[in-house]
Amino acid sequence: MGLTKTYKDGSTPVVAVIGAGFSGLCAAIRLQTQLNLSTYQVFELEPDLGGTWWSNTYPGAACDVASINYQFSFEPNFDWSHRYAPQPEIWAYMRKVAKKYNLYEKILFRTEVTHVEWNEDRQKWILNYMNLATGEQSVMEADIVFSGTGPLRIPQIPKQFEAFEGPKWHTAQWNHSYDLTNKRVAIVGSGASAIQVVPSIVDKVGTMEFYQRTPTYIIPRRNGAYNAIWRFMFRYVPFFHFIAFKLNYWSSEFTINIFSNKWIHKIPRTMATMMAFLYRFRQVRNKALREKLTPKYEMGCRRIVVSSEYFPALSKKNVNVHTQAITSVKGNTLTLQDGSVQEVDALILATGFQVQEMVPPKFIIGKGGVDLRDKWGHNPSMFYGITAPETPNLFFLLGPYTGLGHNSVLFMIETQVDYAIQAISHMMANNLSTIQVKQKPCDDFIQDLDTRMKDKVWSSSCKSWYQNEEGRVTALWWGSVSQYWWRLRNFHADNFIATKRI
Repeated sequence: MGLTKTYKDGSTPVVAVIGAGFSGLCAAIRLQTQLNLSTYQVFELEPDLGGTWWSNTYPGAACDVASINYQFSFEPNFDWSHRYAPQPEIWAYMRKVAKKYNLYEKILFRTEVTHVEWNEDRQKWILNYMNLATGEQSVMEADIVFSGTGPLRIPQIPKQFEAFEGPKWHTAQWNHSYDLTNKRVAIVGSGASAIQVVPSIVDKVGTMEFYQRTPTYIIPRRNGAYNAIWRFMFRYVPFFHFIAFKLNYWSSEFTINIFSNKWIHKIPRTMATMMAFLYRFRQVRNKALREKLTPKYEMGCRRIVVSSEYFPALSKKNVNVHTQAITSVKGNTLTLQDGSVQEVDALILATGFQVQEMVPPKFIIGKGGVDLRDKWGHNPSMFYGITAPETPNLFFLLGPYTGLGHNSVLFMIETQVDYAIQAISHMMANNLSTIQVKQKPCDDFIQDLDTRMKDKVWSSSCKSWYQNEEGRVTALWWGSVSQYWWRLRNFHADNFIATKRI
């Protein structure tokens, strides 16, 4: 059966979409194309769309998922320059798609949604928002809310670095006006951003003091170029692009096995670990440096990064790799636990994001005045992007339990959006003002997640951004992307409590 696209009286629900990154764009496009719905509004904090790919413009910024899988399935891009697309190409792709669907006219830029609260009497969400350019505050009533704010948006900046008096910035807030040529530069952090930044600026700076917090498992980045022949075949040879997409997709899906401790998965785990070891051994010939760069935890516990330039960059003569903790920051100097002191001209923080803080206190207030942040606490209750029972008609895109490290997160976004589209169609077909997930499906899902996690690498003593402060995993590692899609292919009304329109 097809989707129901209006209520019986011909009206459609009013929808608010928070965020204009990949999640928000996907929600807006699917509302248009699958439901013919135009009664929606997108709110974006920044002056342009892009989300993560608008904010992260640091040198070397690129996707670590193959480009052919890092695009909407309904909008293939045949013109990627390389296997792993750089940030400018990804951002250009997003703007091209947005223009095709006339999304710019539906987005309020430089607009911050400050408060979202459910009004039980009106059976609607009340959104307070502010124009950051003028300070003007406004209110919107919405039947349905999509939250596409994403987890990689709030920089994690340790307080100790506030004392640094020279130029400093986070990788997600890159200072393009500062000339790094021949400067003494400090970089703190050794995650994906740092691993891309270091090779991109190492030959420009005078000296680089690199403060590694935790070594990272790294595998080669085979970043071949797509020349004119490749692009021609993608565009004009029947099924060529589709087959290439499927091959990339399933090769990525297979790697989920390296995160399992089951005996049947020992071979792929061992092979992946050996590949990372041999790659590090071949690229880092200095034994002392190689020891510093060798992880002491199980492979897969923390994010695995692809790079072919990182190890050679750290091996250069103008780079000093430090593994001691920074105990003091004063003026332009950093003091380490071993007493050594480094004076630098600029400080770059590659210290990650506040992934667990994607819902601020008192931001989303549901039925009965329940603060979603308090409701979730450190153990969010969510059912495939549908939030807690106290928050009807609220869809979280890339919320807890949807993080990935082995395949494309865009697949997760599309899957959740399509599920939400089914839910909205169901509401219109049955003349419903609200649907809210029952507690039992949430509990069953979390219990299933906990059970499946017992034999995964994250159940060991290691710590990573996939876990909260209590050590509980809040990323969807219980299965594969395909399994997630399989569970969400159909909307099941019996998982929800429905309220008829007045």
